[in-house]
Amino acid sequence: MGSAIFGFVGVLLGSLLTIYKDRLAARHDIKIRGKQYERDRQAARDAFQREKTLALQTAVSDLLKSLYEELDRMLAEFHESGSLPARQWETPTATGWSAAALQLQLSAARVLNPSLRELAKKVERAAGDAIWAPDLATSRQCCERLKPLHARFNDSPNRIFASHF
Repeated sequence: MGSAIFGFVGVLLGSLLTIYKDRLAARHDIKIRGKQYERDRQAARDAFQREKTLALQTAVSDLLKSLYEELDRMLAEFHESGSLPARQWETPTATGWSAAALQLQLSAARVLNPSLRELAKKVERAAGDAIWAPDLATSRQCCERLKPLHARFNDSPNRIFASHF
């Protein structure tokens, strides 16, 4: 009878140890899956932000392309007439300007980094100032102000994404 009790206690202890080991393994698996889930979420968020940042860079480039095309048109008219045509409300919108400005605003709204959004808005304001400048000298000053802003804007994503890796 003593050996039966020892056998029963052995089976009971063995069962308890197996259950304990299985629970530890299950907790470990849950912890690993949770960490993997967080890594996957962060990777998806980073990919989304890279995509939206690239879209914002494209929108800024399209806006500047539209600006420079309009300035070229205005300069051609300046060379013909001797005066820069004053932009007014009735003046035709620069080709692609409105679409580019709207795309820039939409793209900026999807970028989570506030400093990058603000820099894009500064580029947009400087471009608008250049296109609506009352004279050639003011337009030239606005374009000069725009160059370093654009360079800073294009360098910003590199600094932002470098901090993620």
